[in-house]
Amino acid sequence: MRRVLLGALPCLLLAQAPASPPSSPPLTFERILSQAKPGLEQLRLASWLAERNREVAGSAGFLREGPTLGLTAGPRRSAGLPGTSDQSADIDLPLFLSAGTRKSLTRSLDQADPLLREAARRESLLRLRQAYLDAWLEQQVTQLREQDLRIVEAWLKAAQVRLDSGADPAFQVALVEGEILKAQLELADSRRQASSAWSALRSQAAIPDQPVPLANPGPLPAQDPAGLVRGYQTAPLRRALTARLEVEQENLRHREALGLSRWSLRGSFAKEGEDRVTKVGMAYRFSRPGESAAVRRETEAGLALLHRELQVALTELDGRFQAALDRLQSLGGMAPDRSFQAAIQAVGLRLQSGKERPSDALPIRRQLLEAEVAGLRRQHAQHLLQAELQALTEGVTP
Repeated sequence: MRRVLLGALPCLLLAQAPASPPSSPPLTFERILSQAKPGLEQLRLASWLAERNREVAGSAGFLREGPTLGLTAGPRRSAGLPGTSDQSADIDLPLFLSAGTRKSLTRSLDQADPLLREAARRESLLRLRQAYLDAWLEQQVTQLREQDLRIVEAWLKAAQVRLDSGADPAFQVALVEGEILKAQLELADSRRQASSAWSALRSQAAIPDQPVPLANPGPLPAQDPAGLVRGYQTAPLRRALTARLEVEQENLRHREALGLSRWSLRGSFAKEGEDRVTKVGMAYRFSRPGESAAVRRETEAGLALLHRELQVALTELDGRFQAALDRLQSLGGMAPDRSFQAAIQAVGLRLQSGKERPSDALPIRRQLLEAEVAGLRRQHAQHLLQAELQALTEGVTP
C-alpha cells in the first residue's frame, strides 16, 4: 500500500506546485496611470468652473446682459406726394453698475481654480488607485482559488487510493468530494469578482479589454502621524472646500446684484422722410412689490446654507482623516509577504504517507488557505490606506 501511495506522490506535488508565471510583464500602476481617462471629479469641476466663468462673462463691460438691437422700416405715403420710407434703429444696453461684485467673483475664481483642480486630481488618482488595488487583490485571490482546487482534486485521488487499499472508509472520499464542490463554487465567485474589478479599472483607464496580470503594489513607506496631521491642514483637498465656498459666496452676491440691477441706457436713430432723428436716454425697470426684498432674502438663505454645508464637509473630511489615522495604528507596519503553500503541501504529504486522514487534513488546509487570503486582504487594505493618506495630506498647494 505504501508503494502505491508513494507512486502517486509526484502527481500530488505537481498539482500543488504554483502556476508558472506569465511570459508577458505584469501591468504596473504607473502604466495604468499613463493611460488614465479624465476622472469624474475633474469633469464635474470643469463643468462647474465653466458655468461660473460664463456668468462672469455675461456681465462684462458694465453690462447686465447683452445689448438688444431693434430695426424697423416701413413706407410713408402722403396725399399728392411721392412715396418714401421710414427707417429706425433702437438699442437697449442693460447696465450693471456693481462692477466691484464682478471683480470679486473673478478674483475668487482665479485664486480657487488651480487649487480646485489639484484637489479633483487627487481624488481621481485615489479612485484609480483603489480600482487598481481591487483588481490586483481579486486576481491574487482567484489564483489562490485555482491552485486550491487543483490541490483538493489531487487529494481526492490520494483518498481514492487509500479507499481502494482499505486504509480509509468511504466517507473520507465523500468529504474530499464535498470540498471540491465548495472549492469550485468559491473559484467561480472569485472569477466573477475579478471580472467586475477589471471592468471597474478599465472604465478609468485605457487598458486591454481582457484581464492581464497586474504588478504587485510594492513596498509601503514609513508614515509619521505628526507629519500627516501637518500635511492634512495645508493639503489641497481640505483647502479646496474653503476656496469653493468663497467662489459660491461671491457668485451669490453677483447674482443678487444682477437681480437688483434696474438701469438701462437707450438710444435710437430714425429716418422719417427727409428728417433724421437721434435720441439718447436712460430707462429704469421698476420692480414688483417685494421683489427686491425677496432677492436679498434668497441671497442670505443661500449664504447660510453654504456656511452650513462647509461645516458639514469639513467635519466629514476630518472624520475621514482621523479614521485613516486610526486604521494606520491598527494595521501597523507592512505585513510580511508570507505564503502558506508550503504548509499546505506538507499537509498533503502527510495525507499521502498515511499520517493524516482527509477528515483531519481538510480543515487544516482550509485554515491555511484563509490565512493566505487574509494576508492578501491586509496588504490590499494597507496600500489603500496609504493611497487615501496621500490624497488627504499631499499634493501641490498653489
